[in-house]
Amino acid sequence: MTEYVLSIDPGVSTGIALIGYTPDAHPALEGAWQFGGGVAGLIDWYHDHQTEGCTVIAEKFTARNTRGFSYTTASLEPLRGEGALIALGLMPDYAVAEKLWRDPSLQYFSGGSGKAERKKKQHAFLKANGFYKTGKDFGTPDADDFRSAASHGLAYLARELHHKPTFELLSSWEG
Repeated sequence: MTEYVLSIDPGVSTGIALIGYTPDAHPALEGAWQFGGGVAGLIDWYHDHQTEGCTVIAEKFTARNTRGFSYTTASLEPLRGEGALIALGLMPDYAVAEKLWRDPSLQYFSGGSGKAERKKKQHAFLKANGFYKTGKDFGTPDADDFRSAASHGLAYLARELHHKPTFELLSSWEG
Protein backbone atom coordinates (compact mmCIF):
# COMPACT_ATOMS: atom_id res chain seq x y z
CA MET A 1 0.00 0.00 0.00
CA THR A 2 1.33 3.42 -0.95
CA GLU A 3 1.76 6.01 1.79
CA TYR A 4 2.31 9.72 1.23
CA VAL A 5 4.28 12.67 2.54
CA LEU A 6 2.85 16.08 1.66
CA SER A 7 5.65 18.60 2.04
CA ILE A 8 4.84 22.33 2.08
CA ASP A 9 7.12 25.36 1.82
CA PRO A 10 4.71 28.26 2.55
CA GLY A 11 5.25 31.89 1.66
CA VAL A 12 4.26 34.55 -0.84
CA SER A 13 5.01 31.74 -3.27
CA THR A 14 4.19 28.29 -1.88
CA GLY A 15 5.72 25.03 -3.05
CA ILE A 16 4.12 21.67 -2.37
CA ALA A 17 5.36 18.16 -3.15
CA LEU A 18 3.35 14.98 -2.74
CA ILE A 19 5.70 12.01 -2.45
CA GLY A 20 4.45 8.44 -2.51
CA TYR A 21 6.38 5.55 -1.05
CA THR A 22 6.04 1.87 -0.20
CA PRO A 23 8.22 -0.13 2.18
CA ASP A 24 10.31 -1.72 -0.58
CA ALA A 25 10.54 0.86 -3.38
CA HIS A 26 12.13 4.22 -4.06
CA PRO A 27 9.83 7.18 -3.48
CA ALA A 28 7.96 8.75 -6.39
CA LEU A 29 6.72 12.27 -7.04
CA GLU A 30 2.93 11.99 -7.13
CA GLY A 31 2.04 15.69 -7.22
CA ALA A 32 3.83 19.01 -7.66
CA TRP A 33 2.59 22.56 -7.15
CA GLN A 34 3.99 26.04 -6.88
CA PHE A 35 1.71 29.05 -6.78
CA GLY A 36 1.52 32.61 -5.52
CA GLY A 37 -1.08 34.38 -3.49
CA GLY A 38 0.36 33.88 -0.02
CA VAL A 39 -2.14 32.65 2.55
CA ALA A 40 -5.12 33.07 0.21
CA GLY A 41 -3.39 30.92 -2.44
CA LEU A 42 -2.54 28.27 0.15
CA ILE A 43 -6.12 28.14 1.44
CA ASP A 44 -7.47 27.92 -2.12
CA TRP A 45 -5.07 25.04 -2.83
CA TYR A 46 -6.21 23.26 0.34
CA HIS A 47 -9.88 23.53 -0.65
CA ASP A 48 -9.11 22.10 -4.10
CA HIS A 49 -6.99 19.11 -3.01
CA GLN A 50 -7.36 16.00 -0.90
CA THR A 51 -4.88 15.93 1.98
CA GLU A 52 -6.30 13.12 4.13
CA GLY A 53 -4.09 10.10 4.52
CA CYS A 54 -0.88 12.09 4.08
CA THR A 55 1.81 12.83 6.60
CA VAL A 56 2.05 16.62 6.30
CA ILE A 57 5.34 18.40 6.94
CA ALA A 58 6.17 22.07 6.47
CA GLU A 59 9.23 24.26 6.41
CA LYS A 60 9.40 26.43 9.55
CA PHE A 61 10.15 30.10 9.08
CA THR A 62 13.48 30.97 10.63
CA ALA A 63 13.96 34.56 11.76
CA ARG A 64 17.31 35.87 10.55
CA ASN A 65 19.34 38.87 11.41
CA THR A 66 21.73 38.64 8.51
CA ARG A 67 23.10 41.07 5.99
CA GLY A 68 20.74 41.55 3.08
CA PHE A 69 17.66 40.22 4.88
CA SER A 70 15.04 42.56 6.24
CA TYR A 71 11.69 41.94 7.86
CA THR A 72 9.27 43.01 5.18
CA THR A 73 5.63 42.04 4.80
CA ALA A 74 6.62 39.63 2.01
CA SER A 75 9.46 38.06 4.00
CA LEU A 76 7.10 37.41 6.92
CA GLU A 77 4.35 35.81 4.79
CA PRO A 78 5.62 32.29 5.67
CA LEU A 79 4.51 32.96 9.26
CA ARG A 80 0.98 33.67 8.05
CA GLY A 81 1.13 30.48 5.97
CA GLU A 82 2.18 28.52 9.05
CA GLY A 83 -0.79 29.95 10.93
CA ALA A 84 -3.11 28.89 8.12
CA LEU A 85 -1.66 25.35 8.16
CA ILE A 86 -2.31 25.15 11.92
CA ALA A 87 -5.83 26.60 11.59
CA LEU A 88 -6.67 24.16 8.77
CA GLY A 89 -5.59 21.29 11.01
CA LEU A 90 -2.76 20.26 8.68
CA MET A 91 0.04 21.02 11.15
CA PRO A 92 0.33 20.96 14.94
CA ASP A 93 1.25 24.08 16.87
CA TYR A 94 4.97 24.67 16.70
CA ALA A 95 7.27 23.02 19.23
CA VAL A 96 11.04 22.65 18.86
CA ALA A 97 10.81 18.87 19.28
CA GLU A 98 8.05 18.50 16.64
CA LYS A 99 9.66 16.80 13.63
CA LEU A 100 6.82 17.75 11.25
CA TRP A 101 8.13 21.33 11.31
CA ARG A 102 11.32 21.34 9.23
CA ASP A 103 14.19 23.77 9.66
CA PRO A 104 15.24 25.14 6.24
CA SER A 105 18.70 23.55 6.59
CA LEU A 106 17.18 20.05 6.81
CA GLN A 107 16.30 20.04 3.11
CA TYR A 108 19.95 19.52 2.14
CA PHE A 109 21.03 15.91 1.99
CA SER A 110 24.20 16.21 -0.09
CA GLY A 111 27.45 17.52 1.32
CA GLY A 112 29.17 20.64 0.16
CA SER A 113 31.42 23.41 1.35
CA GLY A 114 28.62 25.97 1.46
CA LYS A 115 24.93 26.55 0.77
CA ALA A 116 25.47 27.22 -2.95
CA GLU A 117 27.29 23.92 -3.43
CA ARG A 118 24.73 21.96 -1.37
CA LYS A 119 21.89 23.52 -3.40
CA LYS A 120 23.65 22.69 -6.69
CA LYS A 121 24.04 19.05 -5.61
CA GLN A 122 20.45 18.99 -4.36
CA HIS A 123 19.15 20.17 -7.73
CA ALA A 124 21.31 17.65 -9.59
CA PHE A 125 19.87 14.86 -7.41
CA LEU A 126 16.30 16.05 -8.00
CA LYS A 127 16.91 16.14 -11.78
CA ALA A 128 18.49 12.69 -11.84
CA ASN A 129 15.67 11.11 -9.84
CA GLY A 130 12.46 12.61 -11.25
CA PHE A 131 11.82 15.26 -8.60
CA TYR A 132 12.93 18.38 -10.50
CA LYS A 133 10.56 21.02 -11.85
CA THR A 134 11.09 24.47 -13.30
CA GLY A 135 8.98 27.61 -13.22
CA LYS A 136 7.80 26.73 -16.72
CA ASP A 137 6.09 23.64 -15.28
CA PHE A 138 4.01 25.85 -12.98
CA GLY A 139 3.72 29.07 -14.98
CA THR A 140 5.77 30.83 -12.31
CA PRO A 141 9.09 32.73 -12.45
CA ASP A 142 10.90 29.81 -10.77
CA ALA A 143 10.26 26.53 -8.95
CA ASP A 144 12.47 27.16 -5.93
CA ASP A 145 9.69 26.66 -3.38
CA PHE A 146 8.58 23.38 -4.96
CA ARG A 147 12.18 22.10 -5.06
CA SER A 148 12.57 23.03 -1.39
CA ALA A 149 9.35 21.16 -0.54
CA ALA A 150 10.43 18.09 -2.54
CA SER A 151 13.84 18.06 -0.85
CA HIS A 152 12.28 18.38 2.60
CA GLY A 153 9.98 15.47 1.80
CA LEU A 154 12.82 13.21 0.71
CA ALA A 155 14.99 14.15 3.67
CA TYR A 156 12.06 13.54 6.05
CA LEU A 157 11.47 10.08 4.58
CA ALA A 158 15.11 9.13 5.10
CA ARG A 159 15.83 10.84 8.43
CA GLU A 160 12.59 10.66 10.36
CA LEU A 161 10.64 7.76 8.86
CA HIS A 162 13.82 5.73 8.30
CA HIS A 163 12.53 4.67 4.88
CA LYS A 164 15.36 2.42 3.77
CA PRO A 165 14.89 2.77 -0.03
CA THR A 166 14.97 6.58 0.26
CA PHE A 167 18.00 6.48 2.54
CA GLU A 168 19.80 4.17 0.08
CA LEU A 169 18.83 6.37 -2.86
CA LEU A 170 20.16 9.50 -1.14
CA SER A 171 23.32 7.92 0.27
CA SER A 172 24.32 6.04 -2.88
CA TRP A 173 23.93 9.01 -5.22
CA GLU A 174 27.26 10.33 -6.39
CA GLY A 175 26.29 13.43 -8.40
